[in-house]
Amino acid sequence: MNDAFLTKLEHMQIPVRDLDQSIHWYVTNLGFQLTGKSIEHHHAFLSLEEGPMLMLWETKEDTHANFKFNGQTMPVLLFNTREIHTLHDHLKSKNVEITFYQDEGFGWVLKFIDLNGNMWGVIQLNNCI
Repeated sequence: MNDAFLTKLEHMQIPVRDLDQSIHWYVTNLGFQLTGKSIEHHHAFLSLEEGPMLMLWETKEDTHANFKFNGQTMPVLLFNTREIHTLHDHLKSKNVEITFYQDEGFGWVLKFIDLNGNMWGVIQLNNCI
């Protein structure tokens, strides 16, 4: 018997305030593709070229996909890119709140806040620059 009970990360779930507006934002600003939407319009699945799906859950509750470390807000989700500087410039041109953008030695790190108050992280490792 294999000791690994889990085989892969299927999808991640995050809260959003307006499902249709959020779908449009993630598709337009980050390049996600809409792969499914519930009939009741409570949730939707988005995907990238690789990796697990992102499931958006519409909720009116005040909740976010972030956590605190030493009083600092941290992203739960970090993505990989080969175009971090272009992404930074694109998000900045859309007035997206950038909270962190610098070379950390191992690569560039970008953190920003989406329209729902969720913090996202993006990494471009040095071997990709």
